[in-house]
Amino acid sequence: MNSDEAIGSPEPPAPRLDLAIVIPMLAKYGGAERYLVECVRYWQGRHDITIYSTTINRALLREHGIADGVKCVEITPYFEGEHALLLNALLLPKVWREQIGKHDLYHTHLWPTHLIDLHPMVWFPHEPLRLSHDLRYEQDVTGLGKDIARNIHIYPKFNYDRLGVRYFEAYLNSIDDMDKAAKPERIVANSRYTARYLEEIYGQPVTDVVYPGVCPEEFIELPMDAKLFVTISQLWSHKRVGLLMEAIALTDETQLIVIGSGVEQVHLEQLAERLGVADRVFFLSDLSNHEVRLVLARACAFLYAPVNEPFGIAVLEAMAAGKPVVAVDQGGYVEVCTPDFAFLLPPYPSAFAEKINYLMNNPDVAWRLGAAARQAVLQYTWKRTADDLEALLLEAWNASRSPVGEGVSEHRAGPLVGVQYYAWYGEGFGADHWNDSRKSGYVSDKPLLGYYPSSKGQTIAFHLDLFERMGLDYVIVNLHVDAEGINGLELISAKHLLEIARKRGSKLRFAIQIAPYTGDAAELERTILMLRKAFVDQPNYFRLDGKPVLFWFWSSASDGNRALFDRLAAATEGLSNIALSLRLPSVAGEDRLTFRFFRGFAPFSPLELAGERNWKKVWTEAYGSAEKIGMKYRVVTISPGYDDRDLDDAQRSGNPYRLVPRHDGETYRRTMAFVEELPTEPDLVIVSTFNEYHENTHIEPSLRHGMRYVDMTRQFVARIKSKRSAIAG
Repeated sequence: MNSDEAIGSPEPPAPRLDLAIVIPMLAKYGGAERYLVECVRYWQGRHDITIYSTTINRALLREHGIADGVKCVEITPYFEGEHALLLNALLLPKVWREQIGKHDLYHTHLWPTHLIDLHPMVWFPHEPLRLSHDLRYEQDVTGLGKDIARNIHIYPKFNYDRLGVRYFEAYLNSIDDMDKAAKPERIVANSRYTARYLEEIYGQPVTDVVYPGVCPEEFIELPMDAKLFVTISQLWSHKRVGLLMEAIALTDETQLIVIGSGVEQVHLEQLAERLGVADRVFFLSDLSNHEVRLVLARACAFLYAPVNEPFGIAVLEAMAAGKPVVAVDQGGYVEVCTPDFAFLLPPYPSAFAEKINYLMNNPDVAWRLGAAARQAVLQYTWKRTADDLEALLLEAWNASRSPVGEGVSEHRAGPLVGVQYYAWYGEGFGADHWNDSRKSGYVSDKPLLGYYPSSKGQTIAFHLDLFERMGLDYVIVNLHVDAEGINGLELISAKHLLEIARKRGSKLRFAIQIAPYTGDAAELERTILMLRKAFVDQPNYFRLDGKPVLFWFWSSASDGNRALFDRLAAATEGLSNIALSLRLPSVAGEDRLTFRFFRGFAPFSPLELAGERNWKKVWTEAYGSAEKIGMKYRVVTISPGYDDRDLDDAQRSGNPYRLVPRHDGETYRRTMAFVEELPTEPDLVIVSTFNEYHENTHIEPSLRHGMRYVDMTRQFVARIKSKRSAIAG
């Protein structure tokens, strides 16, 4: 064994992730925010990080050494007013989803960020929606006129939502149903206590626990004041600061410093007056980390009494400051506390008062317990926290890299058959693309379904039935892009199509085809980014050899534009681009026209390239040329006929093939026969088109043609699949 083998080979460097972090607010300094900020401090040099939040306190980030290389994006803030609670729980995460870019991994913090439903996702809830569970009956009840209302708080909001009792159960039941619908790939807890809690609610194992940390070396040693006690807490009712104040009232000469802020402060100040301890209880807020350490350094002990605290970073901070912990015996922090330095008590003011008196009267014991606490906390560092959580993120990312869904594999046998689909129709005659324009929207035939809206579920369900009846493998959805961006109707219809197909369990796969009516590179880049987010990552998106396929309706208007192609190549990295063009591929000059951008190239319509006598010759040339150029995929199109004579468009007037009769299906049969007789099988066969009525290339059932072309397509696909099965066998 040589020396290198003896010490082992170095581990390969961890991959650099494009990491999205989503947290509702990054403005105040609660435990969840502290946890995230400390982790980002360690991760920022190792990953490309974008933080999404409704409010981002950049001064807080700078204070913790987070550089400008961490990108910050503010997203839609919380709703206010009537029904805000319901809107923030159910609607707002879906609004956030639309504002979050495409990333390798989504690391979401706090409830309800898991409802953005972007994947792969690692969710760190810190706590579940406690309002629905252990705090359901802990809300303050107040008068609201003649009615009763509850003051509802959902972390990390700064204020209460006031909710009448008639809405309370209905709201929580609605939120509870939605809450359980999201399925993050991984859920991480901040304690075993929280993990068990999350398992009960979500019904799935939560095995990953990463405790918070602290920076022990940063804490300060000062002379101890045996009469001074401190607590650190947001001022909400379930933090039970009032219990600690009652304990102080049961002792003599002691003082309590409350570090924190919140809507309960006025109530607590009034309580201090009533208890007679207003001169012994002091509220401090907006302290820097250094100022918090100074206060802790002077204290005799740390007091803590929240209801079922998921963890409680303040306990670690007190331990690092060398302070005994006097706390209620419930919550995640109990897992890091031992009798060597902690008194864990029932939530009785008298029990706390007893320990306060004991420590005040025995400062040597307080010092000894504090020394044990400082030693115990050394294992809970922020570096360890950041490293452990990062390892889980990398595991989740690696697990997500396996092929998604039932994409086409490297070992497919035989051609796959798809269809061109147009999702641009409005509802009713005269609406979008139903005789709305003599130039581009005139329709001379009528679908059996009537003048349908492409975006409606009933339309989509009918078309999916037909696609499945024909036995198609995939559907190409056409999206027009011009200087103003992507066509909104087509975009919404395409989203509905993929969602409905997924929900009904369809085996169909869907691909997007960009029809660029602009040469604006920036607009096309924005479109591609949006398509990646909205479609390409979906489990039912069409893939070849593991890569998502992006089709292009290629008019050749941008041929030779090297700068444009360079930008498109960068924007579509990881995708397979295939052109369906109005021209033939050029064996001699394609490299200078499209610069090896496309991995497949075929005529959009095989019927507009030549007169009928030359069809087979031209089709053969088109098919063979793409292969000679070195394109990876062999693509061929079939079509039932063509007739755009009713369109009053000057650009069409020079086309000598504006009418290609169907001949009762014979034209369609000839294109099919060409495919079936090819000496080398194509990878893709594309029916052009399912429902382009303006050029009368549709096979959709219509008044003029009935079911003829659907039936012909079904028979053709059956023959193709029969050959595919024979090859596979």
